[in-house]
Amino acid sequence: MNRSTLLIVGRLVAATVAFACFTVGATAQIRVAVLPFRNMDGAIKYNPWCIQLADSLTKELLAIDPAQKKFVIIPADSIDMAVSELNLDPTNPQYESDVWKAVQSLRAERVIQGNFFMQHERVLLNAYIFDPETKMSDPTNQAKNLYKSPAAILDVIKPMARKLHPGIVQ
Repeated sequence: MNRSTLLIVGRLVAATVAFACFTVGATAQIRVAVLPFRNMDGAIKYNPWCIQLADSLTKELLAIDPAQKKFVIIPADSIDMAVSELNLDPTNPQYESDVWKAVQSLRAERVIQGNFFMQHERVLLNAYIFDPETKMSDPTNQAKNLYKSPAAILDVIKPMARKLHPGIVQ
């Protein structure tokens, strides 16, 4: 082979490698764990909302990116399994610190954690995106101080997902 042919082949190989690296980097998905919401009220009758809110938020986030091109939601049963393997109890005060061990085992890059509290016949809802490495919440992409009546509690999910979505894909 002459020198010009080797140069062309070398450039083609370099271009192919660069394209492959760019494509892999461009399609990398962020792993997101949506944890069950915390019942800050403490009344056991509201405990079913913990799972309902997390499942509804997961479905709404998937509706925003159905192909999961930018992020992938870790399935709820995987989260439940990681939590149960560590024998974590959400009513235990140590849950807040111990849940990060479960998150680490799931290799989540973003964690969505929410809470609710009954106040004067209305439900106060909050949801935050956390970075598992720092355990700090995103200061701008939060869904805070959302009030709904108990009968319409799931109506808050769509605006909550819209507020959180930009923080997931950053």
